[in-house]
Amino acid sequence: MAGVSREAVLDALSRVQDPELGMSVLELRMIKSIEVGQDGVVKVVLALTTEACPLTETLKHDVEAAISELGGKPSVELTVMTKQELDEVTALVRKRYGDGATYTTSSSIPVFGHGDIMKILAVGSGKGGVGKSLMAAMTAVELRRAGFDVGILDADITGASVSEAFGLGGMEVVAEGNKIVPLQTKSGIKAISMNLFMDNPEGAVIWRGPLVTKAIQQFYSDVAWGKLHYLIIDMPPGTSDAAITVFQSLPVDGVVVVSSPQGVANLIVGKFINMAKTVKVPVIGLVENMAYARCPCGDVIYPFGHPSGQETAEKHGIPFLGELPVDSRAAELMDAGHIEDYASREFQEAVNRIRLQAQMLHPSNRLRRDWQLQVGDGGS
Repeated sequence: MAGVSREAVLDALSRVQDPELGMSVLELRMIKSIEVGQDGVVKVVLALTTEACPLTETLKHDVEAAISELGGKPSVELTVMTKQELDEVTALVRKRYGDGATYTTSSSIPVFGHGDIMKILAVGSGKGGVGKSLMAAMTAVELRRAGFDVGILDADITGASVSEAFGLGGMEVVAEGNKIVPLQTKSGIKAISMNLFMDNPEGAVIWRGPLVTKAIQQFYSDVAWGKLHYLIIDMPPGTSDAAITVFQSLPVDGVVVVSSPQGVANLIVGKFINMAKTVKVPVIGLVENMAYARCPCGDVIYPFGHPSGQETAEKHGIPFLGELPVDSRAAELMDAGHIEDYASREFQEAVNRIRLQAQMLHPSNRLRRDWQLQVGDGGS
């Protein structure tokens, strides 16, 4: 292509800026490769922070326009940054804007986080018995497997199970200064649960609402969570004080709703979804647990009725995140404290959908000022 070189393309792309950060796509390392063909085609691989990046079309258009202005024929291929690449970009953004800035995986903007926590996701159902704690645990596990720094907060004070699922029972919790140090699971997930503070894990927590509320608040504010990409909250069941405390006292970015095929479960899940909407907490989507089971012969059966998660999600106008099977292996490993050893394609796909939906959420604007990080102020 006469008159156009790779250097000319680089120069043109150096003027293509992220519309929110004011940094070029080259500075942000979004251009992974450039090939200038003799036929006039300029092939560029553009790396996005996530598949759900809302600035995708803007960035792609601007790159194509810059190449077209040179007389080239743009061919832009989209890819997604790895966690390592995203961390490198985060470092660049912080160098420019200060230690308080983060580079979201939803768009090219610094966000107001929660201390050093990028996203806080709750997992709830409105009722017990649908596998809420399993979903919360596996969300943490799958995010950790993907390379993210993850914590899990067991807000189900009277029915705590996180410590047992991860094999943390009997381990001693210590404090440093005025902060509780969360325990770490074998894969490095930080965890806190009421059972860790009890001499007898089978002992009943016979507390009135105010005490439960205070414990939930302290598990967030008085625990040294450190820097996390995700904090997962295993919510208490129901729509009363404890659940409302999570939504109104903790800076939750969004909630994942867990259901099962039974009609009663779907009815109560509807109440939970409406509660979340009432207190203005975004609903990330709905996962239907125990939707089916696979027989050794290969047949699929529906022990709790035909799946209805898709229909329930559509009814409430929220994304459907997938169906999960009944799997005795998951129950066995959770009971044995080895949930991190469990893996399934269905959970992996559901958690990936959760992550992509979560990245499109703006952090809560209901936070106290001292809980927020402002770009350029180095944090608080």
